[in-house]
Amino acid sequence: MRVGDSPFIREQPKRQLGQRRKGQFKQRMRRSLGLGLVQLAIALSPQAIRPSPAAETITFSFGAIERSLSVKSLEIYVEEGRVTAELAPYIRYAENFDPALPEQIRGLLSQRVDADVTTVAQFAYTPQGEYVLDQAGEVFRTGARLPGGKGLRAAAILSAADEANGLTLLNVLERFPTPMLRVNIRQGLAIARQATDAVNQSRQALDFVSEISFESATVPFPLGTSAAELNDLVSRPGPYQARKVSLRVKASPKPVDLYLPRRSYLPFAASAADTPTVIISHGLGSDRATYSYLAKFLAEHGFAVIAVEHPGSSADQFDALISGRTDLVVPDAEFFNRPLLISAVLDELQSRATSDKNLDGIDFNNVGIIGQSFGGYTALAVAGAPINFDSLRQACPPEFIFNPSVLLQCQALNIAPPETPSISFKDPRIRAVVAINPMDSAILGADSLAQIEVPVLMMAGSADTVAPALPEQVIPFTWLTDIDRYLLVMEGGTHFSTLGTSGRETFDLPAQVIGPDPAIAQRYAQKMSLAFLGLYLSGDERYRPVLSSAFTTRIGEPEMPLSFVISLTSASIEASLRSQGSDSAIKALEQAIARELERLQGNALTE
Repeated sequence: MRVGDSPFIREQPKRQLGQRRKGQFKQRMRRSLGLGLVQLAIALSPQAIRPSPAAETITFSFGAIERSLSVKSLEIYVEEGRVTAELAPYIRYAENFDPALPEQIRGLLSQRVDADVTTVAQFAYTPQGEYVLDQAGEVFRTGARLPGGKGLRAAAILSAADEANGLTLLNVLERFPTPMLRVNIRQGLAIARQATDAVNQSRQALDFVSEISFESATVPFPLGTSAAELNDLVSRPGPYQARKVSLRVKASPKPVDLYLPRRSYLPFAASAADTPTVIISHGLGSDRATYSYLAKFLAEHGFAVIAVEHPGSSADQFDALISGRTDLVVPDAEFFNRPLLISAVLDELQSRATSDKNLDGIDFNNVGIIGQSFGGYTALAVAGAPINFDSLRQACPPEFIFNPSVLLQCQALNIAPPETPSISFKDPRIRAVVAINPMDSAILGADSLAQIEVPVLMMAGSADTVAPALPEQVIPFTWLTDIDRYLLVMEGGTHFSTLGTSGRETFDLPAQVIGPDPAIAQRYAQKMSLAFLGLYLSGDERYRPVLSSAFTTRIGEPEMPLSFVISLTSASIEASLRSQGSDSAIKALEQAIARELERLQGNALTE
């Protein structure tokens, strides 16, 4: 189905349709891992020990084998560093496994999360939050062996309200609302095993991409061209002055920001004739100013840049969630509204071009789109990849445990029209796509991405834990066919590395979440976007050698090296993963824990 063919798409999707699917969706989601559960399950031998105010005992269960520990012993160890007699066997076992493990456990239990009670409470009641708690509740159960998700939610909210101690794992477990907290070690280890496999596969695949990039780096530049000259071409100030203009549009309650290339600061100095257009779609929780640094840079090099704001997934939406004015991370309709907004804004500005001097000379039929995260999905959708409901039904609930973005992608099933396999938002004016950390594996999938017929530059960060590089960029890159395609991987880059600051951020992200110096990643985004859009929108062949591993290898900075490939197949990735084999560390740990718990239980029976 194409977007204009159904009035259903043009209207706000009815909530009843979503409600009918929510129960089924939630039940299916229980089979998979939620956000943050792996961190809770890392310490699953003697280290998965947590108390609560009503909980007096932590009981570790491994099949029929059980062993208990008092909450008080844990409190003493975390707060004083003193090991009680009943805790001593666990500490000795942890030291035998890794001498540094006991202190790591202590730090994990006492590490404070900077989140206020309203934020915690609001997230805990979103569909994504409930899913996380459902998964955690399979590991941490009540004394009656019932799932502990609701108890964890209550404990987390109470802990966040505790100004003295704050939200720590120890405080959460101290406030767990039953006298006994059971830790299902076997379930936790199963999750940890999946997590280990995911991490190993990702590292192996990214190493493989790096090898291909390095092998291709020996291809020479065109005669008379050097890496230094090319770097200067994409780094130096452009010949234009960027002038920002904010316009109100009927398509959105938020204005759009235009960054226009002018040869002077005269109020209505016209753009050059046939100025190519670039439209920027921000990610979840950002706004139209997030990529202002990139918009200004591109305008200085001759592009008319339009920065839109998506009301249903902006910083304002996050503020509404935290303040209690909504209970959704994003409304279901946002999966349709985002690509629809892109086309509606282009329609309106194009229609106003003959009467608005700000728009004079802009070519609205030669458009490139840049999108990050949720905006990456948006960019790929308007470029010709339909929402694929069949793909979503197969992928949801998510099975790739280190991929939180799938939780959001699966939400689109709530508004799937009955008996409709896909919906297209393709806009023929889109001629090139820059997708930064896109989420696309489930909501688009292989069949949809193969329908894109314009060039694509995909950017990924090797340390992205929100939309991980392997499932969301590397593998989807192989699904792009019969087009010019490029994959850039920033080693150590995260989901947030290329984000600028707008002053309207809901959260101040810690440095370890942002990753290495974001200024480096932002420079990469500027240089590679300019080269890609300069080649495919402006037809400037000078930029073609920039789109090569020979260039990226030489200009990559030590804090964040680059890999760049243009040829990659799913078969070659699968072969690289098969060569790695399975990691047996978790299996060995599982066997060791079973032996230790059995020994401790035997000792207890003879005492």
